[in-house]
Amino acid sequence: MVTALIMAGGKGVRMESETEKPLIELLGIPMIQHVINALTTSKGISDITVATSPNTPKTSSYVQKQGIQTFQTTGNGYVEDLQYYITENFSNNSDQIILTITSDMPLIKNETIDHVLNEYNGCNKPAMCIAVPVDIFREYGLKPSIVLGDVVPSGLNILRSNNKQQDEEVLKLGKIELAVNINSCEDIVLLEKVLSNSGLKI
Repeated sequence: MVTALIMAGGKGVRMESETEKPLIELLGIPMIQHVINALTTSKGISDITVATSPNTPKTSSYVQKQGIQTFQTTGNGYVEDLQYYITENFSNNSDQIILTITSDMPLIKNETIDHVLNEYNGCNKPAMCIAVPVDIFREYGLKPSIVLGDVVPSGLNILRSNNKQQDEEVLKLGKIELAVNINSCEDIVLLEKVLSNSGLKI
């Protein structure tokens, strides 16, 4: 049993758009819908919650109309919102597996999610960070937000619900779908270029 938590409570100020970031359309549908589609067709996900905030009320309404539950966070930041979600929903001795994913990963596929979950089930650590080799960013002309050695953390992670510091496995996956995060209008242009040059589809 794995709970997927879509993080969708940020302000998205870099987008410089009046539309809430998760609802900005890519190929005709809201960005968050691409993530929802991947999760709902994943074999390993049992339920989905979208973490929204006062910054994203329209996103909350959008996903609720699909029957997807939401959880209202403070919108103060990714780590703060995740910690608040866990504190409010789980006891300190609970052991639920939570897969967190940002709402701005429109290339993510269900096969990749299932592969990550299989890798997680085979490791001996309670948490897993999925990272992308920095070479992938260079190959596609993408700008990484944070570089840690030779990898870049993606927006996909797995942890346990006990709200404690957890030993973490780092899984390196050279997949472009994990490297593309939409944080600005420039990123949308880069995404279109990636799709055009690589033949990828979303």
